Amino acid sequence: MWDHSRGRNIVLLMVTVAGASLCVSLISCSSSKPTQPVSQTEPSTPRRYSLQGGVVSVEKDKQQVVVDHGEITGFMMAMTMGYSVKNPTVLDSLSPEDQITADVVVNGNDVWLENIVVVKKADQSKAKASSDPKKK
Repeated sequence: MWDHSRGRNIVLLMVTVAGASLCVSLISCSSSKPTQPVSQTEPSTPRRYSLQGGVVSVEKDKQQVVVDHGEITGFMMAMTMGYSVKNPTVLDSLSPEDQITADVVVNGNDVWLENIVVVKKADQSKAKASSDPKKK
């Protein structure tokens, strides 16, 4: 004769064994490589990309320059974007509408510009002519 409490115990045992088997299977599917802490003595190597574009604005309080640039091959499509600079004195030589080249440096989530070179200064004569009352 079949005892209902015995049947219930068998079902519970089967469910428990199935659950334990599933846990063991999931654990064995995880990476077999042990996790290795990142060495503090070996900094990651920053990646560098070439940027060409025009200065839209210089935001000294944010220590950044907004650049309308073409495609940065291997990194991003053409867009207008603000880039940080590590040395804020670099911003002193930049003006809106300057054409520049620079290195975009990417280190993890940190992105900034280095080696900024003004290849063509903004046409200052236009700005002076429009503000000069004698020329009107």
